Amino acid sequence: MKQQIFKNPLDELFEIHDSAPEDDIADSYLQVQEDQVSTAVVPVEKDADDIENDRRIDQVYDLAITAYEQQTAMVEIIDPKFAARNAEVAANFLNIALNAATSKAKIKADRKRIGMFNPAAQKQKTTNNVIVASQEDILKMIDNEISGDGT
Repeated sequence: MKQQIFKNPLDELFEIHDSAPEDDIADSYLQVQEDQVSTAVVPVEKDADDIENDRRIDQVYDLAITAYEQQTAMVEIIDPKFAARNAEVAANFLNIALNAATSKAKIKADRKRIGMFNPAAQKQKTTNNVIVASQEDILKMIDNEISGDGT
């Protein structure tokens, strides 16, 4: 179903002639350029609990990597019948380190996401758009925009 363009009853009174294309009503509206849209991300500050959690995750990661290195070194010097079990234990320590790194990355991503969508975290900026013009000037601008003159 094709949309019908609304015919304003004041157009006849002010002698405004419709010269806009009737194929799509959205074509006559201007769009905001991408570089004019602010996408600034306000970082969320870390509190004492966040710093402590980060420290603990780093500590778990470091200990797991150290234990992994020790277990892989022991695989070479112990009895071959126990080497497979030591390699399995080393893999478990490596998995613990991977989980610690993953959880730290997830926390960082969540903190960034909260900063993007939390209006309270973003700095408030007020923009007042005021036009000082007469009704006649505004109607001329609208008529020029519709007719495509742009002047």
